[in-house]
Amino acid sequence: MLQQRAKIQWLKGGDQCTKIFFRKVAMRRAAQRIFQIPDAHGNLLTEASAVEAEFVRFYEELLGGQRRTNHLNIGYLRPWARHIVSLEESEALTCQVTREEVKVALFDIHEDKAPGSDGYSSGFFKAAWPIIGDELTRAVQDFFISGKLLKQVNATLLSLIPKVAAPQGVTDFRPIACCNVVYKIITKVIVDCMQPIMGKVVSPSQNAFVPGRRISSNILLAQELFSGYNRQDQPLGVR
Repeated sequence: MLQQRAKIQWLKGGDQCTKIFFRKVAMRRAAQRIFQIPDAHGNLLTEASAVEAEFVRFYEELLGGQRRTNHLNIGYLRPWARHIVSLEESEALTCQVTREEVKVALFDIHEDKAPGSDGYSSGFFKAAWPIIGDELTRAVQDFFISGKLLKQVNATLLSLIPKVAAPQGVTDFRPIACCNVVYKIITKVIVDCMQPIMGKVVSPSQNAFVPGRRISSNILLAQELFSGYNRQDQPLGVR
């Protein structure tokens, strides 16, 4: 009964400037705050700065904290490379990105997706497309021409979501990357350009994320192989 009354109260005045609203905000902030965390040696960290430093240290070791500037030379692989992409397909991959391609990639992003470090969601870019469409297209085209991406565009926020009800360590949080919309548009344009040839350049054994293939095919194949291992009256493929 009390739970039903609480729901009714929240529906009636949850978004109004009342004590109930601010109490809910305070409770949510307290639930989202990380008060303590053990470090790599098991020492319990309670200071806010120490907790923050431990998360930064963990993800710098996991993802890398320094920018890599060295370029790999893969020229020695060319004699053994298979030319499975035709000249027409290669030219289609390197042609200039059009305004329509940028628009399709933008409007394919769901409006409820979390914004990146700049705070602008895809809904803002969609609403302002008649005004910023040309500038946004030039920004995307500049990346494909120069091969360089501004660090402000490449900046990504990591939102830590608890994996369990009571997290006990850094590894109990799942990092969710919140990328900027311009970054998402660039990646979607690349995917849309490569999608027609993915079936040719990706091995037939790779069934995930390829149009016309399903990962369930590999699952069924694995089940068939393991079910046959227990049969003693038939020769085994692997011992």
